[in-house]
Amino acid sequence: MFRALEWVSAKAMTVAGWCYLLITLLICFDIAARRLLGFSTEATTEVTGYLMAIGMSWGLAGTLFERGHVRIDVLVQKMPLKVRVWLHLASLIALMVASGFFAWGAFSLTKDSWDFGATDLSALHTPLAIPQGLWAGGLVLMLLAVVALAARAVRQLAAGDADGMDRMLMARTYVDEAAETLEAVAEAQQGMQQPAISTATGAPR
Repeated sequence: MFRALEWVSAKAMTVAGWCYLLITLLICFDIAARRLLGFSTEATTEVTGYLMAIGMSWGLAGTLFERGHVRIDVLVQKMPLKVRVWLHLASLIALMVASGFFAWGAFSLTKDSWDFGATDLSALHTPLAIPQGLWAGGLVLMLLAVVALAARAVRQLAAGDADGMDRMLMARTYVDEAAETLEAVAEAQQGMQQPAISTATGAPR
């Protein structure tokens, strides 16, 4: 269950990234169309707003699994491990309550839009239940991720694996950031070298 949610969250982060890329393309197209072609899509504001909301919510769970959310834990990291793990668990419970509230509110809003057949005010007349439902789905995924992390944390505490729980939930350090950057650079360099190797070992013309 934990691994499945982690995989789904990673794929959702990819979708979130494409949402932000599409936002950029739509805005650039609208600017160019106004300047060069003399017209506007008249729906860019609405569509990019939907994409931003969906991208934000779909990226929450994956960011949580990667420990990428901003945390103010200066005091927490200075406390003993036995105290620190309980503070980690308390923060997860608080996040679970908040995530449950957000997911419930989002689906309530989606249901109301569906019941009333609400549409936006743009030329597209998009049924609001569609973007709101996608947005709510990301918040539900976030809630499931918090529940999965909390369940694993409780199991680790019960098994006496306080170090493992601390590593799973502690904020990312500059060492983690540097290691991830070096790994990304290495992957990029390997990808650039592959075509050259293939060309060098290819059949003669």
